[in-house]
Amino acid sequence: MVEDRIRNIEARVRESTNLPAPAKAELLDLLGELRWELQGVESEHLKKAEDIAGGSEAGHRESIEALTTLEATHPRLAAVANRLALALANMGI
Repeated sequence: MVEDRIRNIEARVRESTNLPAPAKAELLDLLGELRWELQGVESEHLKKAEDIAGGSEAGHRESIEALTTLEATHPRLAAVANRLALALANMGI
């Protein structure tokens, strides 16, 4: 599921006519880093993250605990995700 989302985002970035080449390259590099970091994540953590991202019925407290655990156990993944979010925000996306 996560891999499908990454592929979808990569395709949208490549097909975008509104993003300059340097911005596309930055986003594609970050998505590649994200994919690499996700290889070491246990499926249990990924499932919780997908549930939270999908707006599941997980309570606010449970969501925060899951994200805190994921960040603590996979700090490089959290850093890449934060850099990706910041890059998108800086582009107005």
